[in-house]
Amino acid sequence: MVGVAMAAMAASAPASAQRYNPVFRHPVQVARPHIDVVFVLDATGSMGDEIEPVKQHIWNIANQIASGNPRPELRVGLVIYRDRGDAEPTRMVPLTGDLDQMHTALMGVTAQGGGDYPEDVDAGLALALHEMNWGERSARMVFLVGDAPAQRYPEHDHDGLVRYAADRQIEVSTIECSGLDARGRSEFAAIAQRTHGMMTALTYAQDQQLADGRTQTILRQGGRVYVSDRRLTDEERSEGADVLSRRGLARPARAAEVASAESAGAARGRGGAPMAAPTNNIAGVITRRVQARASSMGVAY
Repeated sequence: MVGVAMAAMAASAPASAQRYNPVFRHPVQVARPHIDVVFVLDATGSMGDEIEPVKQHIWNIANQIASGNPRPELRVGLVIYRDRGDAEPTRMVPLTGDLDQMHTALMGVTAQGGGDYPEDVDAGLALALHEMNWGERSARMVFLVGDAPAQRYPEHDHDGLVRYAADRQIEVSTIECSGLDARGRSEFAAIAQRTHGMMTALTYAQDQQLADGRTQTILRQGGRVYVSDRRLTDEERSEGADVLSRRGLARPARAAEVASAESAGAARGRGGAPMAAPTNNIAGVITRRVQARASSMGVAY
């Protein structure tokens, strides 16, 4: 009876008088998604303008991808390709989470070689797909960046390479650089479509000062020319010209504006009035695509 009475008294005591027995819970550990990203770069002489931004912005690309919650585990790999007969037809740098190592590897890449128009695209894809040290649990992404179609060699089964990527869930996104012809665009589009990647054309932006002192930005994307009637910010330049057009920040260029931009570029090449060199949005294209993949894995940005 005494025990029953004591229990009743405890039950009726004020909450403040009852002993608090804290329950300690360990914080829930959210799994960090693993993402492997491989750049497959045409490194022939015409590709200098596309390779340099990757060199310069590799840290920014990685930092923006890693800024999500939970923070993704990111590894980056590299394949360069040229064509047979060039001094260095291909080179591969395995996937690594050491961005210092990758930056050093990128700094050693120079755009050189080439000659005829098609390049050995399939040799680059074969290295990336078959020889890269892909993670077992990683989302696997390839960015194929080039300005020429594939040179067909009997040693490579192009359709087989694309099937291999699709079967192993390796997403290949293709990035069209200035100069890619209709055959190249068709090939790049088919690769992206069959592997659930994206195909996009880089936007090249160049400022031009008008006679009245105003500055406008000329944008070129996939053979189309657009104009922004003011100088675009760096963040805006990271978008595609088609996106900027839909947002009302750019419009299709008139014929006279196209001619003026071309003549200004020619004058600059002959040592005429100073004009900033074109920039492109390759860093923004890659960052947004990888962030979208990370978001589908539960990462919040």
